[in-house]
Amino acid sequence: MRDEALLLKKHSIHDSLLLSRYDYFLRFLLKGALAGAGAGVVGVAFRLVLTEGDLWRNELLTWARGIPGWGWLVLPCLGGLAGALAGWLTSFAPETAGSGIPHVEAVLINQRKLIWWRVILVKFIAGALAIGAGLSLGREGPTVQMGAAAGQVVSKSLSRSKTEQLHLIACGAGAGLAAAFNAPLAGVVFVLEELRRNFSPYVLGGALAASVTADLISQRILGPLPTFRIKELLPLPLTTLPAFLVLGILTGILGVAFNRTLQGSLELADRLKGLPRWLRASLAVSLAGVLGYFLPRVLGGGHQLAEDVLWGRVQVGIIPLLFAVKFLLTMLSYSAGVPGGIFLPLLVLGALLGSFVGQVSGLLVPGFQGLGPSFAVIGMAAYFVAIVRSPLTGIVLIIEMTGNYQHILPLLFTCMIAFIVAEALGCLPVYEMLLERDLARAKSEGISKPSIKDKMLIVEAVVESGASACGCRVKDLALPVDCLLVTIRRGAREIIPRGNTRLLEGDHLTVIVPENRAAALNEALAKVTRCNLKV
Repeated sequence: MRDEALLLKKHSIHDSLLLSRYDYFLRFLLKGALAGAGAGVVGVAFRLVLTEGDLWRNELLTWARGIPGWGWLVLPCLGGLAGALAGWLTSFAPETAGSGIPHVEAVLINQRKLIWWRVILVKFIAGALAIGAGLSLGREGPTVQMGAAAGQVVSKSLSRSKTEQLHLIACGAGAGLAAAFNAPLAGVVFVLEELRRNFSPYVLGGALAASVTADLISQRILGPLPTFRIKELLPLPLTTLPAFLVLGILTGILGVAFNRTLQGSLELADRLKGLPRWLRASLAVSLAGVLGYFLPRVLGGGHQLAEDVLWGRVQVGIIPLLFAVKFLLTMLSYSAGVPGGIFLPLLVLGALLGSFVGQVSGLLVPGFQGLGPSFAVIGMAAYFVAIVRSPLTGIVLIIEMTGNYQHILPLLFTCMIAFIVAEALGCLPVYEMLLERDLARAKSEGISKPSIKDKMLIVEAVVESGASACGCRVKDLALPVDCLLVTIRRGAREIIPRGNTRLLEGDHLTVIVPENRAAALNEALAKVTRCNLKV
């Protein structure tokens, strides 16, 4: 009887623990949905403002072209004023400059602060002014950062756990991407692959709830159509794979060129610190206005240019010029130090590359004629992968943005080639490079987040295939001091680790660490749990 009573008690405790975890999971999903709602509202509002800004700029340009002699000065002068105001506003919140995604990543590793009201206010207004005035910047970076700020609002109101607060910030950021491009699955994958880099059920569930909620709001207001409305694409025979091999190599090389040129332009801008931010932004927008008078397609994020390419309305002869001007204008725009992302400009550049390879292939092989739009879709994904080095996000994003599911094989093939080429050339992914710059600048200026020694964080990592931790014993991990490996989740089992416990591929590690040691732990875990493709 006593054994039966103990067994019943054990089952009762086990059932109550399962119920408690299930209840917590449901509450976290609800919080994720609230974060997604906030990100969706802000993201949709930002998209609507930018759409109106593009219309006003195009009407102004049409009017200016009707003025003989000095009409070319209208857009640079008015745009310069808007750029100056955007730069002045950004000086009150320097973390809003640029994409904002590296700042979110720094927040998630406890190296920077996120002041939600300042980020939303400055990012929204200054971003609308800068992009609307004609800088070659995208809406997704600002929307991701504002979505993260919306996640922080929910986390501060409803969460006490620091780890849960960080999860909700990441979920809000993914919801921002979903709202920016009507791409809920890409928002989820972006959180898992780029921001948190683990497949925790809480992160996955929260990101899914947030992204779906944000996309529901976006579709309710803006409609259910994909971001890019394209005609039905022609099927791609297997004989086109050599052409896609060329496209993969080309996007890989030019993706590395994009990252290195961007880094160089930012370093050059650092040498111009004597110029106030508002003046740098004003000069950049003025130059963009001059270029836009003669080549208006390169202005702004480039949504209309991308659609023209995807519809086959851009001839092969003008593509090199459009690519070169859009490329250099994106470098100039990002180094101006005002809010704006690089997702959309780099997708436009990828579409141009793909269309170029497709049209040239059609000239060389008659059977390939008319495949330029199909090549453009795949070029967008491949160029994204070469620059950002997040292949799942790039593939899913392009599929959702175009609504095209029929070219999976050449899409995967080209993205794989672009990824391999970019890795072989030894260049950091763009957001990793920008994160390093952001942390170095914050440290030099004394604005990095101060460490708080009495706070503890929960850090999670997954042992990837081929990582050095595979087969390694726990005691040989060489984690920083004051860090405690609490559990190893292996499938449905949870293991209490001992010194001789060996790690296997796919193990999910949960580590408790003081907040001031979190960065060191993240670095140590990255070395042993991630597969080094260069080895």
